[in-house]
Amino acid sequence: MNPIDYQSFLDELISRLEADPLVIGLIALGSTADLNSRDHFSDHDFWIITSPAHQSTYLDSFSWLPHHNNILFTVRHGLSYRTVLYQSRHKVEYAVFDLEEATRGKIERFQLLIGRHDISTLAKSIQLQTRKDRDAALAKPDMLENLCLLLWTAYERWERGERLSSLRYIQFSVDVFLDLLIVHGRLRKAQVADRLDARRRLEQMEPKLGEEVGRIAQLSPAEAGVRLIDLAEKELRARAPELAWDRVVEVRKWLQEDVGVV
Repeated sequence: MNPIDYQSFLDELISRLEADPLVIGLIALGSTADLNSRDHFSDHDFWIITSPAHQSTYLDSFSWLPHHNNILFTVRHGLSYRTVLYQSRHKVEYAVFDLEEATRGKIERFQLLIGRHDISTLAKSIQLQTRKDRDAALAKPDMLENLCLLLWTAYERWERGERLSSLRYIQFSVDVFLDLLIVHGRLRKAQVADRLDARRRLEQMEPKLGEEVGRIAQLSPAEAGVRLIDLAEKELRARAPELAWDRVVEVRKWLQEDVGVV
């Protein structure tokens, strides 16, 4: 969607919801909240905060959405989340909460579009809690060991014939690897970065690193394990010599010995 159409859609959405007294908040999220991270593929991502017991108005029908006659299909995600795909290929992702339900959600970046009953304070408190939770997850002292455990599990499952499960563990390993880079200051903080998902826009911020990790993720689990451990050591050993590198070396030897990776 081009920038003019994108903003026009958003303006119409705000106008429609602002006219409903049951809507007490509209919170734009992600690229909808941040003009600098929008591109041709950006969806509209937002929360609607309603008065209690009125969430179904926006969850079970879609006539309130701009261009609703051009919706191709809709998908439910749990009780409160919906995704809408238009025939134009544009996508809308949204959630509908009352004030109490909203506190259980997560907010990374946001912009308040409609705010009644001090919704701004609510959104800021959810964002703060989201960041605290993320920081707590990154504070685990055994992340390097977990990386090795995930890689070894991926190898074992592959050898057992559980190929799809094995590939999933390689993806888990990539997540932990990127989190390690964040914890130890290897990934630079950029305006387009996603605090909750280190994969997002990695290729924009770190093209060479993104390309290398992408190649590793496509290798067999044994080779991917060796290469990802090598990359972790290259990127982090000088920054974090206190980590359990002796144990990392041991797991790498197992992979090399068992499958002949050099």
